This record gives sequence, structure tokens and C-alpha cells, in this order.
Amino acid sequence: MQSFYDRFGLRKVINARGPATVLGASRVKDGIRQDIYDMLGLSVEMWELQRRANEAIVKLTGAEAGVAAGCTAAGMAISIAATLTGDDMGKIKELPIIRGPKHKVVIQKGHVIGIGDTPANQLIRLTGAEPVEIGEALDCASYHLEAALTPDVAAAVYVMMDVFPPNLLPFDKFVEICKSKGVPVIVDAAYDTDFRHSIAKGADLVVHSGQKWLGGATSALVAGRKDLVHACFLQELGIGRPMKVGKEGVLGLISAIEHWLARDEEAIIRQQEAFAERFIAAMAEVPGLTGSIKRTRFSPSVRVVMEIDEEQTGVPAWEINMKLGTGDPVIKMDDYAVYHGKMEFDLSFLDDGDERTIIKAIASIVEEKKKNGGAVRQPEPMNRLDLQYHTLRRWLDDNPRA
Repeated sequence: MQSFYDRFGLRKVINARGPATVLGASRVKDGIRQDIYDMLGLSVEMWELQRRANEAIVKLTGAEAGVAAGCTAAGMAISIAATLTGDDMGKIKELPIIRGPKHKVVIQKGHVIGIGDTPANQLIRLTGAEPVEIGEALDCASYHLEAALTPDVAAAVYVMMDVFPPNLLPFDKFVEICKSKGVPVIVDAAYDTDFRHSIAKGADLVVHSGQKWLGGATSALVAGRKDLVHACFLQELGIGRPMKVGKEGVLGLISAIEHWLARDEEAIIRQQEAFAERFIAAMAEVPGLTGSIKRTRFSPSVRVVMEIDEEQTGVPAWEINMKLGTGDPVIKMDDYAVYHGKMEFDLSFLDDGDERTIIKAIASIVEEKKKNGGAVRQPEPMNRLDLQYHTLRRWLDDNPRA
């Protein structure tokens, strides 16, 4: 019987990275898929569907109000726009031309990341606002933020992740200083699984992904102050229109929130811990591989960190990573630390037996190198963005896996 992948000419992906957009985001559960399917066959007034989304988001986050958006990047853009315009429809229709004195948005330089691989400062400029980067790449002090919060600042952006240098401003201090100057704080919490944390700490708007850990269709939720959430909704009549969310995204978000709140977290973790133990035990088959378990609030699942001792494998982690990404099936994991000899596997979307496939693929790479005595042509080391560009520029007329 022809598989789904074969029918559409796609290569199967074993996704140990998590709900990355480049891998199609989350594997949507049957119940959520059924709700989306039913919604697709119906008509609905979108304002009423968004009102139901508001109720679900409030229940999840504890915020005053909430609205569904097209994706996290879209949610960030309309949140920034909302602080520039409020509910003034004249101003909404003018963006990215800003009518008013407040036209700057502050962000720590170390937080200028790719939001869906769109640079954070570019996303700010998209609204017409001027990004003001404060501090240095590895450090930011209170005085940097205090000096930057001039009367022409409309908002300040904070990115919630666990990969930043420790000397950037902590969230509590960032919010405290902004509150003292009356500047709204917008939080990019795309990967955060604590859906109440930022709101409880005083953020004015928080954006969570709807298609990552929540497991809905492509969407985001924007939660926060009622006046600003209302202004976010109105952006669909302005610059938010090209990034609007459809009925399947809104309904998928509502359904995903219902499933999230009803999940048996303890049972899921027990199952994943057993999987992790099998995975780590299988690593012993390849000399030079060791594994350990990791937990973080930026993933709801168990993660396995694999360390690769190049002295024993004869192949560096970055080369193993590149070859896994061009195999059949394609195997993807969190590769931010491959140049430090580490690969991180999220277990959320792995099936029983996938751990055996991963270990066999790595063993084959190591064996090939030993068999050829190093005569195999070495791939050129590429960092993450270079590799991404290499793939995307060749997607149509060439073979990105070559």
C-alpha cells in the first residue's frame, strides 16, 4: 500500500527537534484534527469565533482577554502595532506610517533573535516603529533600559527562552523598570509552556504559539490587557490583514487549549522517561555516544542530550547532524550545540522504534568513515543560518540534500 509520503513525493521525517516551523510544526492529535475538519465544512462569523477563542485563552493564561493570530511572528507584529495605534482606526489604517509621538520599540540587543527566522528588529520595523537595541550582545544593565525609555517609546519587547546569556536583564527587573515608566511590555513566549507566568509577572501582551507545544493548526494566541488585545484584533483591518488567521487556525487553537488543559501530564512523562532510558541504553552500541535526560519548561516533554566523543567516533557531531539531515528517513534534532559535540533530542513526536532507527543511522555514519579510513570527502562545516540558506536557495531547481 502506498504511504502518504510516497503519494505526495515527500521524504519521511523523524522529528526529534520538536514543533519547529521548518518541520511543519506540531503533530496535531486526532481529536484536534477532527474539530478542524468539522470547522472547515462550515461557515461562521469570525468575530464570534474569536470571542470563543478569547474565552479559551483567558482560561489558559489568566489574562484579561485574548485573541487568535496567524502565527507567533504575526502575533508579535500586531501586538507592537496595537501599542502604536490603540483602537484608533485612523492610525490603524495609516501604518506603517505612524501618526503620533510614540514610534520606538525597545529590545535588548541579546534578544534580537529570529522570530520564526524573521529578525526581531525587522519585525518591529514592519509596523513602522523604530527598534532601539539596548545593551550589548552578552550584557544588558538596568541603566541601559532606563535611559532608553524616553517619552517616544511605545513598547518594550522581551523574548522568553532558555538559550540567552545570563547577563541580560531578567524578566522581573525588565517589567519593573518598564512599569515605572508606563511602557507596555510585549513578550515573545513562542516556546514557553508556562502559559500563566508572563501574565502573572505583569506583562501587558504575551504571544504563545498555537501550533507548537499546544498542538493546534498554524496560529498563535495573544493574551493580555483587554484594551491592547482589542487593538490587536482591529489590526486585521490594517497591516494585520495579510497575516490573518483562518477559521481552521482559530478553532484549532480553541480545541488545542481544551486538550492541553485535559491532558494527563504525569502519564505522558512516565512514557517518555521509559523511551529515554531505552534510547540512552541503545547509545552504548556506538562507542563515543553517551546520553542524559534533560527537562526544561520550554518543552513539555523529556529531552535526551547526546554527547559525541569525536576521539572515539572519528566523526564530529556537526557532520553526523548534517548526514542525518540528508538521509532517508530524514532525522532532525535540536542542533544548536553540535559544534560543542552535543545533539538534543525532544521526545514529543517520536514513535516507538524511532530511537533504534536514529542509533542505526549514526552507527552507519561512523562505520562508513572508519571503513574508508577518512577518505570520504569531508563536508564543509556550516553554521545553522548558512545551512538554512543553502537549503532554501536550492529548494526549487536543485537538490538541497546534495
